[in-house]
Amino acid sequence: MLRLARNLWRSDRAAVAPLTAMSLFALIAVGGVAFDYARLAAMDTELQQAADQAALAAATQLDRADGAQARAATAIEDPDNSHRLSRNLTRFANDNDGTTVEIASITFCSDFDDTVADTTAACTEADGD
Repeated sequence: MLRLARNLWRSDRAAVAPLTAMSLFALIAVGGVAFDYARLAAMDTELQQAADQAALAAATQLDRADGAQARAATAIEDPDNSHRLSRNLTRFANDNDGTTVEIASITFCSDFDDTVADTTAACTEADGD
């Protein structure tokens, strides 16, 4: 019996099938991780584009005239989409509630300190238009 086990251990015949079967688990796991990372990267890109489009849409309305902040807010979050300047379509970042990215809140800053890591602390909120 010991001789049979020793011969089996030293044998190199037909070693391709077990090696392929064992490596298949690792290949499937790596493929799954790669797919998840690609989806995460695409979702991050879509959300960043939504934030950029909202900022640009609001910036077009900030002309220091009366009602500029209200026009800028309408350009971003108009509920009936009649005056909205940006519409963010998504491919990956949807959760079956729709395909648009909605902006939750808007803060207008009169001064912004880029050296401060916290966005809320870096913003000096604007008093008026």
